[in-house]
Amino acid sequence: MDNKDRQEMENKAFNEMRRAGKNLEENRQRKDVGTQNSNRLWVWLGVLVLIFILIYWLFAIGTFGDLANWFNG
Repeated sequence: MDNKDRQEMENKAFNEMRRAGKNLEENRQRKDVGTQNSNRLWVWLGVLVLIFILIYWLFAIGTFGDLANWFNG
């Protein structure tokens, strides 16, 4: 009987730890939802900055100015 009682106690402890782990995982996943939205915002902000840098560079080397006939020459 002692061995059976010990096994039941171990099973209870294992199930409690498993339940606690699932709760922690669910809480972590809920917190990640907010960070995904803010990460997406930073990605789009970075894309916009890179587009502006590309446009500025194209004007600086004269490619867009030539295409738009802004330069005489």
